[in-house]
Amino acid sequence: MMRRAIGHAATVALVAFAQPALAESIAIPFAPPVGRTLRYHIEQHRPVGDRISSFSATRDLRFEKAGDGYVLAATLRAIDSDAPASGAESYRAALGPLVGIEMRFRLDGHGRIVAVDDRDAVWAKVLAGVDTMLAGFAPDSERHRAAQRVQALFASLSPEGRLALLAGEFQPLFLFSGSSVEDGAGRGLRTMAGSPLGRPVPVEGTLTVAAQAGDGLDLDEKLAGDGVQVTIRYHLSRVTGLVESQARNLAVGTQALTESRSLTPVP
Repeated sequence: MMRRAIGHAATVALVAFAQPALAESIAIPFAPPVGRTLRYHIEQHRPVGDRISSFSATRDLRFEKAGDGYVLAATLRAIDSDAPASGAESYRAALGPLVGIEMRFRLDGHGRIVAVDDRDAVWAKVLAGVDTMLAGFAPDSERHRAAQRVQALFASLSPEGRLALLAGEFQPLFLFSGSSVEDGAGRGLRTMAGSPLGRPVPVEGTLTVAAQAGDGLDLDEKLAGDGVQVTIRYHLSRVTGLVESQARNLAVGTQALTESRSLTPVP
């Protein structure tokens, strides 16, 4: 199984190795619910300065069938943080321009994001949002400096980099879609732990099936590397193939990050 790259979540290019013999293979479909609005909430707690700060983002998602694949319409509704300016301003500068903008991602039949509709128009709105933020901040303020850093980053991205940035937060929903996992002893994994470490660190460990109940499947991932410990609990639907909740704990020396993701129907 090859796991897909996932935005700022800590895992990229995950590769399976040392697959145990005679393990039961559990097929994971890709059949997202069509025509229903889903709420996707991400909350992260990590150290900023001398205290733990929270960062959150809430998005509305809606799937549509499109040929052999799907369209995912996604809109960032709200962001929030209680971090001091040194942490919050960069976060708000990066995500603020995306609030209220609907993006329509094209997915193939296995849950891979392959394109975004009207890419140039979407990107123009993002850049215009950054320009508006810059114009509203005093030139000597932390907000202005944070927006300038984001503006420079956005300007440096290739078309592929723009798609990766826009799609990054959605990739964790499709980590197992259209593939399979092994019961029993599980399988070995190697990957690179990145953000918020500031540098990629090789880690390896195992992915195991923790529980099966009804249409749900719980998976545990445990990884370790040079001074880094990562544990992740996934709950996914065996009907849709989507990761409905994810809890991640990352420890780097004495510092720790926790992150939760949830996907729920909007009443």
